[in-house]
Amino acid sequence: MAAESTGSMDKGRFGEMFTELVRYRGLLGMLAWRDIRVRYKQSLLGVAWAFLMPIIQTAVLFSIFQFGPVKVTPDKTNGMPYLLFVLSGVIPWTLFNSTLGSSVECLTRNSRLVTKIYFPREVFPLATVAGALVDFAIALTVLIPAYLYYAFSTLAPETGLIAPRISSSLLLLPVILLIQIMLVAGLSLVISMANLFFRDVKYIMTFVLQMWFFATNVMYPIRFETHPGLQGLAMANPMIAILNGYRDCLMGDGLLPGTVNGLLVSGAIALVVFIGGWRLFHKAEFKFAEYV
Repeated sequence: MAAESTGSMDKGRFGEMFTELVRYRGLLGMLAWRDIRVRYKQSLLGVAWAFLMPIIQTAVLFSIFQFGPVKVTPDKTNGMPYLLFVLSGVIPWTLFNSTLGSSVECLTRNSRLVTKIYFPREVFPLATVAGALVDFAIALTVLIPAYLYYAFSTLAPETGLIAPRISSSLLLLPVILLIQIMLVAGLSLVISMANLFFRDVKYIMTFVLQMWFFATNVMYPIRFETHPGLQGLAMANPMIAILNGYRDCLMGDGLLPGTVNGLLVSGAIALVVFIGGWRLFHKAEFKFAEYV
């Protein structure tokens, strides 16, 4: 009975938190728009950087892994053209990386608002996520033309490349994006809170994100033919399955069995991180004014 009562209280409390956030949705949108304007206000190219950055990153990685000493061949990408492989990794990764990099200091940057006005403080990290989603949508203007080019191209069989097929698999892309958003939002809540109490978290996150990038299949596929024992360790990195999910959907043949299993684990991790991170953030909220 006690456990059931506690569970009901948790559900009720989470409902209250969500209702309160909906009530302040206007503030969330305003903060997200402010972050976007500040990010590009004094830059020469402005919002154009949102699609120039994936182009530059893709060009660098394409040059290294297609014309450098280590080449990623079509048999390693399941026939997916490498340019499309990189774009479908760089753009989601940029959403992940830029959101965590910006949200780590979102509470300390807004110290005056945190101490003077009451509103749910989670609007700060969630506004960072919303702002990054705008950049993500702009960056898709780079991916979509490349995708359509390969989808309507005739690729020679001897190249080993397979043209992506436009199919109902594309309808699964929003589901995969939702998993990624939950993961990013949950992590943003946790690290913004942690950095408020321990200011060296922002330096640790710089190192963590660099290592996470190389441990994720952004620029090369991650396989474990020679070390199958590491397969379970890779499941702990939800971004691997998320990127595989994007790529399987773009190729049009549906999700591969391994991708489905990985996404189930990633979805569970994202849900736990999001709900747990929000709960921890809300419980520690009354201490924020003391540490800003």
